[in-house]
Amino acid sequence: MLVVAFAVVKAQNVTLNEVYGNPGGANSEFIEIYNSAGSGSLDCYTIMVYYQNEGGSAQGWYVLDLPNTPAINSAPGYYVLASASTFSVQGTAGAMADVNWNDINFRNGSTNGYLKKFGWNGSGYTDLNLPNSTVITNLLDGTLNGSQFYFTLLFRNGVLINGFYGGANNGTLSNFAVSLGSLTVPLAGCGAPGNQFTVNFNTLKAVEFFNPSGGSDNGYARTSDGKCGAWVKTAPQTNHTPGVTNGSASGLAGSLTTTQLVRCGEFAGDVNPRVVFNITGFTGDVTIADDFPVDVILYYDVNGNQQIDGGDVQDADVKSVTGAEIGSADSIYLDAGFYLYPFILVYQTQRGCFDKVVALDNPCSALPVTLKSFTASRNRSHVTLKWETATEINNSDFELQRKIGYGNWVTVATIPTKAVNGFSNSPLSYEYADFNNTNGVSQYRLKQNDVDGKYSYSQIRTVRGEGQKGKTIIYPNPSSDGKVNIVFEDINGIRDVSLMDMSGRVIKQWKGVTNNNITVDNLNVGFYTVRIVNTETGEQVVEKIVVNKR
Repeated sequence: MLVVAFAVVKAQNVTLNEVYGNPGGANSEFIEIYNSAGSGSLDCYTIMVYYQNEGGSAQGWYVLDLPNTPAINSAPGYYVLASASTFSVQGTAGAMADVNWNDINFRNGSTNGYLKKFGWNGSGYTDLNLPNSTVITNLLDGTLNGSQFYFTLLFRNGVLINGFYGGANNGTLSNFAVSLGSLTVPLAGCGAPGNQFTVNFNTLKAVEFFNPSGGSDNGYARTSDGKCGAWVKTAPQTNHTPGVTNGSASGLAGSLTTTQLVRCGEFAGDVNPRVVFNITGFTGDVTIADDFPVDVILYYDVNGNQQIDGGDVQDADVKSVTGAEIGSADSIYLDAGFYLYPFILVYQTQRGCFDKVVALDNPCSALPVTLKSFTASRNRSHVTLKWETATEINNSDFELQRKIGYGNWVTVATIPTKAVNGFSNSPLSYEYADFNNTNGVSQYRLKQNDVDGKYSYSQIRTVRGEGQKGKTIIYPNPSSDGKVNIVFEDINGIRDVSLMDMSGRVIKQWKGVTNNNITVDNLNVGFYTVRIVNTETGEQVVEKIVVNKR
């Protein structure tokens, strides 16, 4: 197989994750930053927070320049800034801050960070020379004309990478009665002395926003780390989680409609393994002006947990999809040193958040085991798994993994290689009977382990539940999230599959399908028809799909 080598970098996406302000009582304000890589300096990151008093006579921006000593030792990382080193939030005491913005060592610049307050004088901004001894407990007091707002911006090397407007009905700062103009911000410890950047608030790009209905608390948090559209009002105390995860964004639906698949060089003229993706449309609050171009980022999921974290390696070939390119497929070619791992494909909008995080199995393993076939068939309360290898080099064993419904992958058996010392040039056959009397659909895959610790996954095989009838199974049906799985009983057939809406318009097609299952996602509410044609026999099967309110 011909492979092409590309540069790779460590995974690191940084966004705001929680904003908790003006809490009252013995509770403390805090800001949480999510860093997918966990480790890595945040020295060149800057946070800006808008302030205004009740009458509007005093307004401007607090600027937090982050220090060069982040205390993040795990991945992903959650970096917390607060008004005290140990603090309390609603229902929780003893939370720990990575940066106490009132600490003298931070305020005096010895950690290459600082807290400054810039006031608007009617035509520009003035550094108010905040004394180091002044304790700031209402940094996030964003009262705007009597209403509680939060305008929080996150910059990297002077470039706006993420922001959040809490209480706002849009993400454009110039639509609100805030002081605009331009502010020049010094950077402490980032690059050469005297380094600075200028923010023009009149032309600032759109950021994330959330306008809640109700809620008694003064904070906002994502329900999933880094996820677009996942902000909520933090009225329940369970929403306050400084320093820990808010939940994974992997596998969650987004506002972008996308398709993605892995090509292993099996087509004429396409000798390099690659991931093919296509942004076919969008819904919700996404706009071309504010969210495009969308960056499509490929990660090699080295630890195989289907989540973005510091163990992943990012491919340097980041694709940027403009609004004019919606509906046009593009590819990211796989790096020769990493294409044995499964993948994670991230769609990141210009607001800096993840619209979708899609985990992909990798059928293009570079490990020296050639899998000729892999089948799964139900025999009453057991599922018979059979596979055959053409050659094996340096092979250790096969983990047989099972997933029931939307559960997690679980290893049900480990089958040692039959190859002597892990090497064989002759076909070897394997078989395992798994006791499985579940009534729902089950999926199976092989994880092939090399003696050197490397591994790869086979394609997925799907079987019906015990007692389920029919040659084709669609689940869930009805669907509540626009995602359905189609399972074909004939595991050896070749099929053409068409999905049509109520008017008979074909909206998706798959040609020459040899796998025994496919997944369809991003379906809107409505009724659909799927037509399956066996290209060898001409037999046709027609099934109905219902998508309820998403």
